This record gives sequence, structure tokens and C-alpha cells, in this order.
Amino acid sequence: MIEGDAVWKAADAGRWSKPLLTAALSRSDTPQGLTLKDGRTQDLVANGELRRLVKEPAAYFIEHNDGLRTTLLMLNGAIQDFNFAARVKGQGILSTQFLLSPVPNVTYSACLVSKIEDMFATGRAAYPVERTLLVSGALEACLTSRLQGQKRLETPHLNVRYQAPQESQHARA
Repeated sequence: MIEGDAVWKAADAGRWSKPLLTAALSRSDTPQGLTLKDGRTQDLVANGELRRLVKEPAAYFIEHNDGLRTTLLMLNGAIQDFNFAARVKGQGILSTQFLLSPVPNVTYSACLVSKIEDMFATGRAAYPVERTLLVSGALEACLTSRLQGQKRLETPHLNVRYQAPQESQHARA
């Protein structure tokens, strides 16, 4: 985990991908800066606006056991939604925006409670517990890295196999 100007220096050094960030930001419905000023479309990465908008950038670098490397960028001030981009073998760069329910986010809580009810009724978790372990463990390691001065942490306790359920976990009305 790194913060501040180190995030921009890491980008310039190629530690994280500017093309992936550009692709992720291109999906945003809420770009800040010049778009708000006069409605123009913009490439926040190329035009330098991103560095002006984001006062406290943070980057979390995660190395997976299978060789996959991910970077979570916290760029508060640039956009107000959550976006994702990945380089996929044979397909190039793919990007999307995560659907967030409107504020107040009561939909999320209702969906989670529904999964809990299903577990009580069936005696089985709606999705593998390994998913929760991996997500919460990775988040905990990122935050611990921050508290320990951005040092690299090993996470042998996250050496867990996970198979995503065949059935979609997306909430349906």
C-alpha cells in the first residue's frame, strides 16, 4: 500500500497501468473537474486533471498465488462511482462500472439478509465461506500494510482454494 505522491510516481514507473485506469475511468457516469465545469468529455489520466482532483491518492498492490497482480486505486475526488478494468488474455482491456444501488443503500442490506435467511432455512451458505475469507483477509492485509508504514505483507493464511458458485449471486426482485 502506498499513498500520496508515491502513487503518481508508481504510475510513471509502470508499477500500475495507466491504460487500465483510463479504461476504468471511461465507464464513469460521474467524472469530476472539467466535465462539471463545461460538460466536455475528458481523459482524466492523459490531461493531468486526475492529479489535480485527487488530493490523497492511495494504491493497494495485491499479488495472487497464481501470478495475477491487481491494483486497487483509491482516487477520491475524481469520480463518484466504482469502476474496474482488466487486461484479459486474448481479449485485450475490458472495463465496466459496478452497479450501486441508490442512497440510502438499503437494497444491499436487504439482499444480505435474504442470503442469511436462505442459510438458516437450508443449512447451507449461499456462497462458499472461502469467498468471505479471501475478501476480508485481503482487505485486512491492505489496511494493516497502511498501519505498518506501507510495508509488504505476506498472507499465507489466504492460501485458500475458491470455486465461484455456478449460479449467479446477483439479487433479483
